[in-house]
Amino acid sequence: MTNLKKIGLTALAGSLAAIGYAQAGSLSLNGTARMEYSTDSSSTASTSAFAQNTSISFSGSGELDNGMNVSYFSLQSATANSSSQSVALDMGDMGKVTMSNYNMAGIGMIQDKVPNGGEQPWDDIGTHGTPEQGVASPHAGNRLGYITTAGGATVSAAMNFENQSPTTSLAVSMPLMEGLEVGAGMATDKGGEADKENDITTMYAKYTMGGISIGYQLTDVDQETANTDIERTAYGISFAVNDNLSIGYGISDTEFEATSLDEENAGIGIAYTSGGMKLGIINNQKDNSNGATGADETTELQLTFAF
Repeated sequence: MTNLKKIGLTALAGSLAAIGYAQAGSLSLNGTARMEYSTDSSSTASTSAFAQNTSISFSGSGELDNGMNVSYFSLQSATANSSSQSVALDMGDMGKVTMSNYNMAGIGMIQDKVPNGGEQPWDDIGTHGTPEQGVASPHAGNRLGYITTAGGATVSAAMNFENQSPTTSLAVSMPLMEGLEVGAGMATDKGGEADKENDITTMYAKYTMGGISIGYQLTDVDQETANTDIERTAYGISFAVNDNLSIGYGISDTEFEATSLDEENAGIGIAYTSGGMKLGIINNQKDNSNGATGADETTELQLTFAF
């Protein structure tokens, strides 16, 4: 089976080179398999379950006749709605043009910059992926992006069309000194309604020294609908004990204009890696989800294999 895989990839690479689009090309295939046990308890119920997930990623790149480089990436996961694809054209000093269906450019480039211990504390519980949760990109579906560097700063813009109107975002990140990175971004989002426009702004700072990394991120979502604005503050710290063991802790507080209750998240994660195997333990807690009274807690034990 292994020989067949190698022969197939080699033949495909040869075919691509023969077409004449690329002077030299490379292809790679990677995958992961994860087993998981989780418990979930809320104010009204408690559940536990086993789960598994597998994913396969395919990437290829090649140099064009004009010296530019083109690359392709595809991730297919057994989990529903988790396929990702991208194509990028690297033009050297002129920057990089991208087309993707995930957060590769624009404000999505600086999504979730706060360090964590395996995953952000708001990932498991609630509405992860909406603008107020970790500054998710406002772009839905395929988006056109541009990334360039100037004076040590990375600048990125993205655009797609929602309700026949452009949705745009811009982000900048740069190192201020050794170990210290800062960034900011802004976006306009139609929010699923053609006649309404939401404004998203975010800024972050992250400092790394040795095995310790700490971070802070502030996000505002100014929505055109009255009394629906959101402000979210997040902090996180991670520590690499050694090459194999790491631990992280993160918290966030989300204020809703429509209610006096703040949503509060806290999570801790421990990960141990040995070769292609990773063992992770994660506990996330949430109070007052979306500004409504209540409490939720999720604990996960994960065993992941990379190949």
